[in-house]
Amino acid sequence: MNLFRRCTLALFAALALLALASPADAARTRLDARVDALTANQLLTRDPAGLVDSGRQRRARAIADLRHGASAGWGLAQILAFWWLWRSGTAARIRDAMRRRTRSRTAQRAVFGAVLGAIGPLAALPFALASYRVGFNAGVTDEHLDQWFLDYAIRIGLDAIVGALIVATVLALVERVRVWYLVLAAFFYVGAVVAVSMAPLVPLGTPHKTTPKVVAAAGAEIARTLGVPGIPVVVLATSRHANTMMARAAGIGPTAQVDVGDVTLVHMTPPELRVALANAFAHLRENDTLRLTLFAVTLFVLSAAIAVLLSDRVGFRRDDDALSRLALVATFLGLVLIVAYPLYTAYARNLVTRADAEALAASGDRAATVRAMVRYADDDLVPLCDRRSIRWYFDERPALGGRIAQTAGTADPCPGGGPATAFTSPTP
Repeated sequence: MNLFRRCTLALFAALALLALASPADAARTRLDARVDALTANQLLTRDPAGLVDSGRQRRARAIADLRHGASAGWGLAQILAFWWLWRSGTAARIRDAMRRRTRSRTAQRAVFGAVLGAIGPLAALPFALASYRVGFNAGVTDEHLDQWFLDYAIRIGLDAIVGALIVATVLALVERVRVWYLVLAAFFYVGAVVAVSMAPLVPLGTPHKTTPKVVAAAGAEIARTLGVPGIPVVVLATSRHANTMMARAAGIGPTAQVDVGDVTLVHMTPPELRVALANAFAHLRENDTLRLTLFAVTLFVLSAAIAVLLSDRVGFRRDDDALSRLALVATFLGLVLIVAYPLYTAYARNLVTRADAEALAASGDRAATVRAMVRYADDDLVPLCDRRSIRWYFDERPALGGRIAQTAGTADPCPGGGPATAFTSPTP
C-alpha cells in the first residue's frame, strides 16, 4: 500500500511538472537536443558537414532541387502564357469583346490588365502547387491544401487588381504626358518606399503574439549596441502555417521593427536568439529591406524599357494595337527579368554577408552564431551547399556552409569555396 501511495504521488508530481513546463520546452525535438549537445570547440573547429545531420542534409538537397525546378517552371509557364495570349490572337479577341460591351477606354484597359495580371499565376499554378506539396511533405509547413488554394486565389485576385491599375494608368499617361516613362518610374519608386514603410502596419498577414519580456529586453540591448535604439521586437504566430524559424527586419524609420516567429522562440536557445535578433537589427540599421526593394524596382524599370524596345522590333499584325500588344511586352519583360534575376540575388547575398559581419561584431559570440546556423540546417532543412550550377542564380543568401566556415574560420565545404577566416569586421 505504501509503495502504491508513493508511486501515485510520484505520478502526480510528474504530471504537475509537465503542466508547469513551458510549451517551448515541450516542442523541442531530438534535432534540437543534438545541436544543443555540440560543444563550442566542436562548433568552431569541425568541418560544417560534420556539424549537421547527414540524413537531413540529403533530404534538404533533394527538396532544394525540386523547389528550384518548380521555380524555373513557375517563371517559364507565365512567359509562355503571355506569348500564347498574343500569338493566338486571344488578346485581340478580349480587347474586341470589351469594346463591344463598353465605350469606356479606361474599363477596357482595366479588364485587359486584370487578364494579364491573372493569367500569369494561373499558368504557374501547377508549379506553385508542386512547390507547396514538397514543403508540406517535408514538414516545413502545416498549411492544409484548402487554405493554400484560398491564399493562392487571393494572390491571383490581387495580381489582377494590380494589373488593371498598371495598364489603365500607363496607357492614360502615354496619352497625356510626353515623359510618361519618368512619371511611371517615379510612381514605382515612391510606391516601393510606401510599401516597405507601411508593411508592418497592414492588418493582414500573420497575427501578432505577446512578446515575452526577456525577448523584448534582449532586443532592446542589441538595438542599442547596433545604434538603433527604440526599435521593438514583435513576435508573430508563424506556427499557424509553417514550422520554419524566422527573424527579419520590417519597415523603415518610425515603422521599423524586428519580426520574430514563435517557432524561432521554441527552438533557439537565448544566445542563438540574440544572434538572430542582431542579424535582423543589422539589416534595419542599413535599411536593407528598402535597399533591396529599390534595387528590384530599378531592375524592373530597366527590364520594362528593354522589353518595350524588343517588342517594337516585332512587326504589327492586322489585329494588333497598343493594348493587345501588351501581352507581347509582358513576354519580353519576363525573358529580360530571367536574365536580370542573378543581379538581384547577387545584391541580396552581399547584404546578408555584411549583416552577418555586423551581427557577429555586435554579439561577439561565434559559437552561438555557428550553432544557430546549424540549427537552421537541421530544423528547417536548409542545405549547406546548393548545387554550384544553380547557387549563383537562385540563392538570395550565401551558402549556409560558407557562412558557417566564414564565422568559424574553417574551410568552406561548398564547391568553389576555399579556406576561410573568421569575420574581422569593425565594431559598429
